Amino acid sequence: MRYLALVFLTCITSLGAAQKLDYVWLIGDNNNTIDTTHGGATIDFNYHPIKAVYHYRELNFRLANCSICDTSGQLLFYSNGCDLAGSDDKILYNGDGINPGLWHNIICDSNNDGYATGYPSMAILPNPDTFGIYIMFHQSIKYSSTPIEYAFTDKLLYTRIAKESGQTKTLEVFEKNQEIIQDSLSVGELSAVKHANGKDWWIIQPRRNSNQFYVFLFTKDGVVDTLLQTIGDPSPPEKEGYGQTTFSTFGDKMVRYYPDNPIRLYGFDRSTGLFTDYQTFILDTGNTIDFDGGCCFSPSGKYLYIAALTNIYQFDMSASDIGSTQTTVATWDGFVDPIAISFWHAQLGPDCKIYINGGGDTKYYHIIHNPDEHGIACNVEQRGLVLPTPSGASIPYFPNYRLGPVDNPGVPCSPVVATQQPIVTTPRCSVWPNPASNQLNFEFSNSSIKKIQLTDAFGRTARQLNLSGTNNTCTIPVSDLISGLYIWQVEDSDNKVSIGKVLIH
Repeated sequence: MRYLALVFLTCITSLGAAQKLDYVWLIGDNNNTIDTTHGGATIDFNYHPIKAVYHYRELNFRLANCSICDTSGQLLFYSNGCDLAGSDDKILYNGDGINPGLWHNIICDSNNDGYATGYPSMAILPNPDTFGIYIMFHQSIKYSSTPIEYAFTDKLLYTRIAKESGQTKTLEVFEKNQEIIQDSLSVGELSAVKHANGKDWWIIQPRRNSNQFYVFLFTKDGVVDTLLQTIGDPSPPEKEGYGQTTFSTFGDKMVRYYPDNPIRLYGFDRSTGLFTDYQTFILDTGNTIDFDGGCCFSPSGKYLYIAALTNIYQFDMSASDIGSTQTTVATWDGFVDPIAISFWHAQLGPDCKIYINGGGDTKYYHIIHNPDEHGIACNVEQRGLVLPTPSGASIPYFPNYRLGPVDNPGVPCSPVVATQQPIVTTPRCSVWPNPASNQLNFEFSNSSIKKIQLTDAFGRTARQLNLSGTNNTCTIPVSDLISGLYIWQVEDSDNKVSIGKVLIH
C-alpha cells in the first residue's frame, strides 16, 4: 500500500507540474506614458501568495485577453486581440495585425487600445499530441459607419504559433487570421472544453441572437469537424455582449448567464460534442441593478456562482430544484475608486480560488477563497487582490487545461496548501496510518492543540475538530470519505501549525 500511495502522489505532482499553462495572467490599460499608474500588471501564480506586480508593456488590454505558459508556468506569449507578443513583450515575427479590418484600424491603431469585443472572445490551446505548436482561436468584429453604424461578430478565426525550425527556435506566427466560420456570431461566449479522450478539444461558438451553436472538433490535424445544434431558448438580443458563458470544470455542463434573464443550463457530452439537455432557473435579484456580470463553477462543480454587479449568488448544482438553492454570498459594500468596484466577469484560478474583476477600468479583483464551501463559508473577499494598475476591464479566459479523459478527469486546480511540502513546525505530531481506510490517528508532542482540519484536493473541509487543549491523542473517522489525497492541518493555541498529506482509500 505504501507503494501505491507513492505512485498516486507522484502522479498528482507530475500532473500539476505539467499543466501550468494558466499560471501567468496579464492585464493593464492606457500605456500612454511610462509611469506606475498605468502600463500593465502581471499576476503570477507561481508564487505563494500570488504576486500582482507592475509590468510596463505597450499592448493595452480590454476585454480581448489571452495568454499561455509552458508546462513549468513560464509565460510564452499573449495577445490583446490586436497583436501577439512574447514573454519579452516584443511582437512575435508576423504577430501584428490580428483581427484585421476597420474595427482593428479604429480600436487598435487609432485608439492604441486592446480589441473591443465580448467576453470571452479568445482562447489559446496547445495543438493536441504536438509539442511546441499552439492555436489561438479568436473572434473578429465587422464594423461599418454607413449607412448606419453597426458592429457585430462575423468570423471565428485561428492563428497558429510555433517555434521556427532554426537553431534559436523562437516563437513565430506561421498562419494568421485563418477563417473557420463566417456567420452572424455571438459577441463573446467563445468556449473550449476537452474531448472525452482527454487530448482533443471542442470549440463552442454560439450564433448571434439564437439558440444555435457551432461546435468544432480540434485535433492534431486542426479543425476536422463542424456541428450545428439547435437547443434551448434564443439569447436575448438586448443583452448580447453582457454576462458570461462558461463550462463546468469537468466539462459536463455549460451555463449562459444574461442579466435580468433566466439562467440557461446545458448538459454536454464530451464524446459526441452535443448538448444533451436544457433547463432554466430564475435568478432573483430583487430590485438591485443587474446590467452585467459573470459566472463560474466551483472546482468540484458542486456550486455555480453568479456575479450580478451588486451581488454574488451561489447555487447548488446537485439539487433537484437548483433555483431554490439561491444564496447571497456577497453584497457590494459601497466602495468606490473612482467608480463602484462591482462584480463582473469571473475565472477559476489555478489555486482553486475564483477571481472576479471589479468592473470597468479599475485596480481590483474580488476573490472567492473557498468556492466549494456552502453559503458565506465560501469566503468572498471584496477587492482581495489589489492590482498595481487599472485592469482595462479585463480578465483572461482559460479553459480547464488539466481536464483528462472521462474515466480519469483529474483535478482542475491545486490549492496552495496541497502543493507545498509538509511544514515542520511546532506542534510536532504523528499521523497514522497512511494510507488510511477507517480512521486517522493523531498523537501530539504537547496538549495545547486547539484544532484539527482535514481538507480534500479541492480545498474543501472534510473534517474539522475543535479540541480543549487537554489531549495528546485524537482519532478521526474517515471511512465515509471519498478516496483520494487529503491535507491534514493541526493548529495549537499559539496559532502555530503542522501540515501534511494522507491518502484515504
